[in-house]
Amino acid sequence: MRARTKTLLRGLTVTAMALLIFMSLRVFDGQEDLADQQERLYFPSGNFLVESSLGFREAAADYLWFRFIQYYGAFAKGENDFRYFDLLIDGITQLDPQFEMAYYFASLVCWSSFGDTERSIDMLKRGILTNPDKALLPFQIGFMYYVIEHDFERAAYWFGVAGRCSDSTDKESRFAAFARFKAGDDRVSLALWKNLYESTDSQQMKDLAVKMIGKLKRKIEIRKIYGDEFIGPIPEI
Repeated sequence: MRARTKTLLRGLTVTAMALLIFMSLRVFDGQEDLADQQERLYFPSGNFLVESSLGFREAAADYLWFRFIQYYGAFAKGENDFRYFDLLIDGITQLDPQFEMAYYFASLVCWSSFGDTERSIDMLKRGILTNPDKALLPFQIGFMYYVIEHDFERAAYWFGVAGRCSDSTDKESRFAAFARFKAGDDRVSLALWKNLYESTDSQQMKDLAVKMIGKLKRKIEIRKIYGDEFIGPIPEI
């Protein structure tokens, strides 16, 4: 009887937590006036979610991730201003610190939507602390340093870190070598953008990658025909 009571209490607590999350996330649906949304907003902190999850942390993180993707989709359509981005990501990553895709995608958002490269890299480093043997996050830092910051020494270092992870392939070590010996080579940038296109599920990032791939291909072709001295700035797309 006591075991049944414990099971029932646990089920009720999990249900209550799910209901709390659901109600607090209604603000992201864009169905109410913004002033009403702000008055109604109550989103539980990451710490509260962890304490309340009672062993269902990954399930709660998956639910928040689903809502985050919906929220981001609405933002991409201009339906919200994404002001609760930090709340959602904090909740997801505190519930499931090993959710590496959350750090990865949040990093892409920081860079592509907010134009904040430093914050993007910090998000990836935060993920590495809880996923120290996964290649995805350090490789993305290498990408950021190579194609955005043009800091090829740091790019080589982070590609090297990715290459030492247990799930790495020859790709990570190859890019580490490229960054060291072909610093600034547009062909390396082209390969990195192609890799990003293949690895992201974000349509916005795929569209950006397609534009950058086209731009770099034109630049490389012009250089083949005319040489470096005839290369002017390639127009932004």
